[in-house]
Amino acid sequence: MLSNSWHPPPPGWIKINVDASLKCNNMEGVGGVVRDEKGRFLLAFGADFVHWDISQLELMAIFFLKDIVKDWMFDYQGLMIEGDNSNIIKALQIEWKKSKNKDITDGRLAFLNDFKQVLFSLCSRNCNKLADICANLGVYNSFNWVDLWDKDIPPSFLSCLKEECDALGLL
Repeated sequence: MLSNSWHPPPPGWIKINVDASLKCNNMEGVGGVVRDEKGRFLLAFGADFVHWDISQLELMAIFFLKDIVKDWMFDYQGLMIEGDNSNIIKALQIEWKKSKNKDITDGRLAFLNDFKQVLFSLCSRNCNKLADICANLGVYNSFNWVDLWDKDIPPSFLSCLKEECDALGLL
């Protein structure tokens, strides 16, 4: 059973929630949010893409992580990648399990080999609100926010982050 609210990763881990947005005018975007075990904001991103298939866009959001990964992320005990597309998450879980004893050779996912542990997790759309906001913003402009003082962060994002953290008693 999927939860109705965002939950932090295990202690010592970071979680990246990812999502994709496909508009009726064929504008597309991917986005995501990186947070730690206390729900603290670490990074958010969004980017525009061209593709007509929402499942492929959701997969592209995960592939895009290689472009936003920072060296400090490898210091954590593990990386949890969470999304709301069950087909994509299940396919990645199967692929990751098959490659458990050997490195992933798919260049689009090879960057994951540098993490101590990786877990793909399915969540409901209600748990993926911030990533959804980022994907929708990414349709129009690519961005990479590394702190909450960035003047380009919309109030809707900050409000949603506060709401999720307050609901869990975080921060």
